[in-house]
Amino acid sequence: MDEFVTFKEFADEEHFIEFTQFLEQKNIRFQTEISNGAIDPVSMRAVQKLFLVKIEKENFAPVQKRMENIAQESIEDIDPAHYLFQFSDEELFEILSKPDEWSELDYKLAQKILQDRGHVVGSEYLKYLKKERLEMLAKPEPSQAKFIWAGYIFAVLGGLLGIAIGWGIYFSQKRLPNGSVVYSYSEDDRKHGKRIITIGFVMMFLLILIKILTQYSE
Repeated sequence: MDEFVTFKEFADEEHFIEFTQFLEQKNIRFQTEISNGAIDPVSMRAVQKLFLVKIEKENFAPVQKRMENIAQESIEDIDPAHYLFQFSDEELFEILSKPDEWSELDYKLAQKILQDRGHVVGSEYLKYLKKERLEMLAKPEPSQAKFIWAGYIFAVLGGLLGIAIGWGIYFSQKRLPNGSVVYSYSEDDRKHGKRIITIGFVMMFLLILIKILTQYSE
């Protein structure tokens, strides 16, 4: 069975539709998914609604390369009024350091503008920036101490919220721009998450057992 992985995430439906149309034109197989806004059980923050596009894992690099080539061809006819021409050198280098936050066209155009301004932007430098970016994104999220304590408390009380928090800490993952997947939280935090899940289920079982025994004794 072919494995489809998330290739791009879109916050607005218009760009999402444009990208799927591009894939259809190039006869590239894909799947779509809508991630509805929800509450993260760990951070308790609302998660933004996202439109996901998934492609076959083996096509990840070829599709990325094809999009970069199309972007490279497009910048020759770019509108002189394009907003990137107003960016400072520092802002353009910021685009190069975070390519995952920008379109392929913006990424290629930023390189061209910097080169036109006399800056040397070689392939090795770009590889270094991408490697540095991946290493930064792969780092675990900051310690979740307060949520870990909350998870333990709710787990001991036998509440589902404790299990949900532990589950989120232990299983939460994030996908990097190159398609690889890493766990969101540190190994130490994930160990706490596993313990919280275990305690939560044990306490829930005990509470159910106590309730049943109480009913039988009446």
